[in-house]
Amino acid sequence: MDSLKEGRIRREWPAEVEPGLIPTTNAMGIMTREPAPVALKFADHASRARYPVLEIGAAYGNASYPALEAGGTVIACDLSEEELARLRAPVPSDMQKRLITTAARFPEQLHFTRGSLSAILAAQVLHFFDGESVRSALEAASRWLESGEGKLYLVVMTPQLSYYIKFLPEFQRRKKAGDPWPGTFDPRLVATPEWRDKLPHLVNLFDADILRRAVNEAGFAIEHLEPFCYRDFPDKHRTNGEEFLGLIARKP
Repeated sequence: MDSLKEGRIRREWPAEVEPGLIPTTNAMGIMTREPAPVALKFADHASRARYPVLEIGAAYGNASYPALEAGGTVIACDLSEEELARLRAPVPSDMQKRLITTAARFPEQLHFTRGSLSAILAAQVLHFFDGESVRSALEAASRWLESGEGKLYLVVMTPQLSYYIKFLPEFQRRKKAGDPWPGTFDPRLVATPEWRDKLPHLVNLFDADILRRAVNEAGFAIEHLEPFCYRDFPDKHRTNGEEFLGLIARKP
């Protein structure tokens, strides 16, 4: 399925700042026009989910839309009510019944009953959290997911992104020295002028070892963990095809 063309929901998104990259309204980077591979797996999971599925950092809906179109009941969460309003606007009335939007900070402003969600997607979210906030977020996700079939879907940035490749030697040095979160720094220090105002004051870049450790410590069983890059990602921001990590983990 070509998720960018098929489906009943019109993709009425803001203008791209670069090909395939749509700016957010809250200095939290971008939404990619193309859903990540694990986001499409999340949408497929929604089609057969027993309970609602939750997308954190939903932005304008590049993953929530496929999940709705697959038949899932979707809770779309984002910090920006403006972005959520744009997400809701083109959704047909019959699908609106299966869409809940909430402007809230994850995890502290969200409250779900233990075991009440079938899947959680956080794509390009956790790399804006410091280490303790990552732990709190993963612990909350574990509480909210149903046992046995509940799954967590994550996408995070790595130091291989061209924006941050200058930081890679420092990342490696910190990791070798035993720093549990070696990717934490102010991204504006290495950003180009056109991106500097579109970024927050902190990012927390991951590699596979760090993401694996954090997810295992939260009690999840990892089913998939691979580096990738979006097919439509601008060439000038690629380095080696491992600019992002995609993860799927099950709550036992």
